[in-house]
Amino acid sequence: MYRRIARIEGAVTKAIEHIVAGYSTLKNRKALEEIRDHRNRMLAKNRMSAASSGFNLDRISTELEEEIRIVETALSSL
Repeated sequence: MYRRIARIEGAVTKAIEHIVAGYSTLKNRKALEEIRDHRNRMLAKNRMSAASSGFNLDRISTELEEEIRIVETALSSL
């Protein structure tokens, strides 16, 4: 089960990389900003959930932070 989850998480980051590459090629700053803002909202909700639930959601936070970094790198190159 753990390996399957790890593969899914890696696939999500790979998917974001492809989406970001497409928007970067099109120079679509607005779409990239929307993705970044959405990921930031998800990260904030995840952190609030982790604080109130007592569950360790660090892996999700790490994945979202990585996706935000990918988008911000693309935005800085536009």
